Amino acid sequence: FRITAVVPYFAYGQQTQKLKSRVPVSASDIATLWEEMGVDQVMSVDVHCGQIAGFFSPRCCLDNLSCLPAMAKYLWQKGLHDPVVVAPHATGVPRAKEFLDVLVGVIRDS
Repeated sequence: FRITAVVPYFAYGQQTQKLKSRVPVSASDIATLWEEMGVDQVMSVDVHCGQIAGFFSPRCCLDNLSCLPAMAKYLWQKGLHDPVVVAPHATGVPRAKEFLDVLVGVIRDS
C-alpha cells in the first residue's frame, strides 16, 4: 500500500536556507520526517519555494497543487472590474505575474 499525506499548508516551507550555523534547514527536516514515517507522496497547496521538492528522495514525491485558478475564478465571479495585481515585494513579482496570467485566462474564457 502507499501512504499519501495531504498537507494543505507546508509548515516551515519558507525555511529553505540556513540562516546561522548550527540552525537546521527546517523544510528539509520536515521532508525527512515524513519519509521516515513511510510517506510515499506529499500533496500540498502553493508551496513557497520549488526547491523544497529537492528535499525529498526519489522514493517520496511532492505534488505542489496551485490554488490560483480557483482563486481567480472566485474573484472574477465577485464582479471585479479592471483588476490590478500587485506584489508585496520584489521576490513576489513572479507569483503576481503568474496570478495575473491565470486571471486573464479566466476573464477571457468568460
